[in-house]
Amino acid sequence: MYYEVYLDSIFLICFCMNRYLLGLTALCLSCTATHGRLWAGAAVGAAGELLALLIPMGGSGLRIVLFAISLYGMEGITFRCWRGKGLLRITESLGVCYFLLGGILALLLRLMPGGGGFLASGAGVLLIGGVCYEGIRLLVLHWQKREQGCRVILQGAGGRCICVEGLVDTGNSLIEPISGRPVAVLERRIWEELYPEQAPPGMRVIPYHSVGKSAGILTGYPAGSMEVEVGGIRRRCQDAYIAISQEKLSETGEYAILLQPAMLKSRHSKKRNLEEKERTG
Repeated sequence: MYYEVYLDSIFLICFCMNRYLLGLTALCLSCTATHGRLWAGAAVGAAGELLALLIPMGGSGLRIVLFAISLYGMEGITFRCWRGKGLLRITESLGVCYFLLGGILALLLRLMPGGGGFLASGAGVLLIGGVCYEGIRLLVLHWQKREQGCRVILQGAGGRCICVEGLVDTGNSLIEPISGRPVAVLERRIWEELYPEQAPPGMRVIPYHSVGKSAGILTGYPAGSMEVEVGGIRRRCQDAYIAISQEKLSETGEYAILLQPAMLKSRHSKKRNLEEKERTG
């Protein structure tokens, strides 16, 4: 039996599908991944997948190795994470997005009339894949805004009060190393509006390591007066620090501060936790 295969079409399909998957993974994990790294990672993955498909029959072992290498390179280039738990989280999320996007795509191709024609062609698959990607992306954004979105009221020098959109980031576990207090991450432009002339006393050096970025150090200050409104309920966050980010936290500008979930716990629960630690210690 004779088959005519267009390598450029296969590469294009793999390239675009990888870009969809990486975009969804970055969104779900709130990873820092630029558009350039997303496209570069998708290209590396597509190249590895194309080479794996060109291996003759009987080379399944080598094919699996090439797939694994391309996956590793795709994730590393996109998220700048090459080892550890961060890489494992990325792989798990990418797998979930793969089965979700692939399952929806296969279902639509099966249910739509004319699935054996244009919709089953390379252009049709890319079109439906793009529609599925955009639909899933909007649903994830809606869920994040509903479940994790919040408004943060910050007070700065001279009584300045600024209200910004925030995100309760479950992946944020930053703490101030001396006191062990939770740390929120705020964009520099907002911080400069709060303190245009001089920063408040109590500067701290806060080390960090996150998915998609190498380890580094942030400059932090006591949060002072900070209130968080979640689901219509406003609460005051005390005993917290604010770290200053030199980069935008959201490419779309949907939020400008990342909160640690521990910051929203009541003072009574914190006190009970401290008492339990003292008893068990």
